[in-house]
Amino acid sequence: MERTATRITIAAATRQRPRMLSDLLQSLQALDVPQGADLSFVFVENDTTLNIQAEVDAFYKRTGWPAVAVLEPNLGISHARNKAIEVALASGSDWLAFVDDDEQVRHDWLRILWAGAREAGAQLAGGPVLPVAPVTGCSDVETEVLSYYERAASVNDARKAAAMQTGRRFDLETGNWIVDLRAIDAAGLRFDPEFGLSGGEDTDFSRRAHKAGVTLAWVPNAIVHEEVPNERLSATYISERVRAQSITKFQMMMIEKPGTAKLSACVQIAAKGLSGMTRIILSPILGRYSYFRGVRSLGIAQGFWAGLRGEGQARYTQVTGE
Repeated sequence: MERTATRITIAAATRQRPRMLSDLLQSLQALDVPQGADLSFVFVENDTTLNIQAEVDAFYKRTGWPAVAVLEPNLGISHARNKAIEVALASGSDWLAFVDDDEQVRHDWLRILWAGAREAGAQLAGGPVLPVAPVTGCSDVETEVLSYYERAASVNDARKAAAMQTGRRFDLETGNWIVDLRAIDAAGLRFDPEFGLSGGEDTDFSRRAHKAGVTLAWVPNAIVHEEVPNERLSATYISERVRAQSITKFQMMMIEKPGTAKLSACVQIAAKGLSGMTRIILSPILGRYSYFRGVRSLGIAQGFWAGLRGEGQARYTQVTGE
């Protein structure tokens, strides 16, 4: 009998965060099933041994939805996500949705995200990832950093919504993401292993997809929540993370526009260095958000400077969270 329902595979890569993965599975089991769709799940363990089998089997028994646990021993988020793509394609899935193992989804997340993609005529769509406090609670300083993350996410989401309305390019992160598998397979799109440990692999994928003619959409009501571990709730982490991201962005610039990449990096170093110092100096007047924005700007300047010197980084070799 010919299959009439659309098959959607939901995937997550995980590494050494069993409690967070368990919380994700608890949220996934409450998903609304979109009308006209069948659901299946792929959980990729990016480690040397497969430790999540029992948890995934229990998820299958609770929900009845097909769910597999697979091992990807090649370290790097790109390898793990490419494994999920191959498993989904081999199973005959039509669409693939990604979430992260430190997230929890709302019951209507998938229904809204898939509907938003189809309404926009898009083959790749994403939605907001809203930061929430860790289950262990926050100190006063950590609460300030979390408030910064919340405001920064809101600003970033608004920019994506505006870009979609005006037809400008915008980047989609895989923490909340759905793609037409036939479209990316026809375009030969996969996550680049060069960015598997550094981060930025989803930005790179998004930009190459846009260049290949894949239509992107932003779906603001398709919301997931990301638990922010205590280890990330500091000014030091803000600086280190954006420094690493800026090194990766410089590497992308060298690929996309090698003739102007170094000049652009110098402009970024000067502009972000100046704005960062200004924001920090004025933060007693403008508030803590200005201070953390200043820290971030200085981290960007440091990252581009490191990129110019040929420095690399491997941020994803270290696991935060539990």
